[in-house]
Amino acid sequence: MTRIGRRQALGLIASVPLAVRDGRPAGAQTRAGAQQRVSRSGSHGLLLSGGAIHLWHVARVGDMADAVLGLGGGSALPPFTLARVPGLDDVVAMAAGQSCSFVVRADGTLLAWGLNGGNGRLGTTPPAFFDERASWGPDARVPTPLAVGFEAAAVSTQNNHALALTRDGRVYAWGTGDKGQLGLGAMPLIRFRTRSPRAMPYTPYPIAIPGLSGVAAVDAGYTHSLALMTDGTVRAWGENRWGEVGDGTTITRPAPVTVPGVRDAVAVAAGNHFSAALLADGTVMTWGNRFHGALGRTPASDNQADPTPALVPGVRGVRTIVAGSFHVLALTEGGTIVSWGQPDFGALGRGDAVAWAPAPVPRLAGVQSMAADGETSFAVLASGRIMTWGGDVRPWTRPPEEGSFDTISRRPILLWLDGLEQP
Repeated sequence: MTRIGRRQALGLIASVPLAVRDGRPAGAQTRAGAQQRVSRSGSHGLLLSGGAIHLWHVARVGDMADAVLGLGGGSALPPFTLARVPGLDDVVAMAAGQSCSFVVRADGTLLAWGLNGGNGRLGTTPPAFFDERASWGPDARVPTPLAVGFEAAAVSTQNNHALALTRDGRVYAWGTGDKGQLGLGAMPLIRFRTRSPRAMPYTPYPIAIPGLSGVAAVDAGYTHSLALMTDGTVRAWGENRWGEVGDGTTITRPAPVTVPGVRDAVAVAAGNHFSAALLADGTVMTWGNRFHGALGRTPASDNQADPTPALVPGVRGVRTIVAGSFHVLALTEGGTIVSWGQPDFGALGRGDAVAWAPAPVPRLAGVQSMAADGETSFAVLASGRIMTWGGDVRPWTRPPEEGSFDTISRRPILLWLDGLEQP
């Protein structure tokens, strides 16, 4: 039997898609299981199960745009109801973004759907269309191929930009690039057919990041980006006001730079102006904005830059990490989760505790995979159960204008979706 090293094993774990479940509108129920993964971004979530993609939305009112659902026109879907996206049964990776979604099929095809306005965040606008009209293309109501073809292995998105890792270790980027988050250097000069040539603050189709190869994983932060290299080093680029690039400065980096002092890394996670890297020995390093204690090693404070990577004290035996807006989840070798950062809205899963420092999430064991977005967290257990905590994890019990916060759970609870069967 061939043995693989820790870095290889973690790479394989990280490449498994996030969990999602089946919906009654598609005429079937999905049973939760350890092979499932979840991805969520504000308005909606994705569940990957057996190669099929399912979704739900958490809108506080019933006017969710059809395009965000990817189900075609006129497909009304109540909140917290699971629906299967038709025609997708071979998905290997996925990412829920800001009113948009991305999936990678087994053949490397990358598809997108959702809202495209403002920055071409879907990446589906053909270059010729952009050259002619100096604008992004239409929204996509069903999964649509990106405008530039390549064989994708993984995809990541946050805020208004997206990254795709190719099977040969290159990275494509698209969407907003005004803070250097696309890694393209100076934004390309577009030679419009009917307008004067100029550089735009966004690109609505994928462009390969120059000089970046040998990449093992990528993660998009709010306005910066991270790349894990096959040699265990980390590259970063984008906004660096709070030191999130980690090069010891607060100078914006429009092209990838090496993060000094981070070696033998096996995973990376980018949050809202902060970054984290998991090392092969099971420890975690962080850098960037100290706000809300997101670094796990400095007291919660107002915005304060910490541009030099350093170890998170007391955190060991970790096998993967994920980041929300201002919190981090670390999955241990023993199947438990250690959380740190912003305790507001229950993001840490520790009940009414308000401590920002790293500590285990109580009564949570046998975790196989996890996900985080904003102030929301998820854990898929070995039993097949899917747990969630934080904000917008259950329907409103009374109208939001009355100030209800009943959607919040400060402790892990079963993910409830109409159409999802939990063991």
